Amino acid sequence: MEILIQAAEQLPPQIQALAQLAAKEGYEPLTRLIEEYQSGKNRFDQKGEVLLLAYDQDQLIACGGLNQQWGENEIEARIGRVRRFYVHPKYRKSGVGRQLLAHLEKCARPNFSALCLNTADLSAASFYQKQNYVFVENHPNYNYFKYLI
Repeated sequence: MEILIQAAEQLPPQIQALAQLAAKEGYEPLTRLIEEYQSGKNRFDQKGEVLLLAYDQDQLIACGGLNQQWGENEIEARIGRVRRFYVHPKYRKSGVGRQLLAHLEKCARPNFSALCLNTADLSAASFYQKQNYVFVENHPNYNYFKYLI
């Protein structure tokens, strides 16, 4: 298994199949990723933002995005948000998610000093905790946080 992680310049056609697989698991954020990307609402093209895609040979197996974190009315300075993170079930527990998240964090460091995210999925929460994200209780916009410094 040779994994290639690269920034997306546009959404590849394979994202549809990955989104369908995610939807079968009850995970809808990839469907929203496609809708928001196509509408222009979120193309991961603002300062510090990126959408990463992970491939095994020619197969798209994972994706993860990094956005600026918005507060009530404005961008929260130096905080990025991990979004639309998904790994194909056959590639979980193989290190792909860890590699992808590490690559996102590396991309984030020049622009952000911390990252946040929101998940209600227990296996995802366990994964993020193993990557040193800390549970945040009672924050209105996210429930996991990690300083990058």
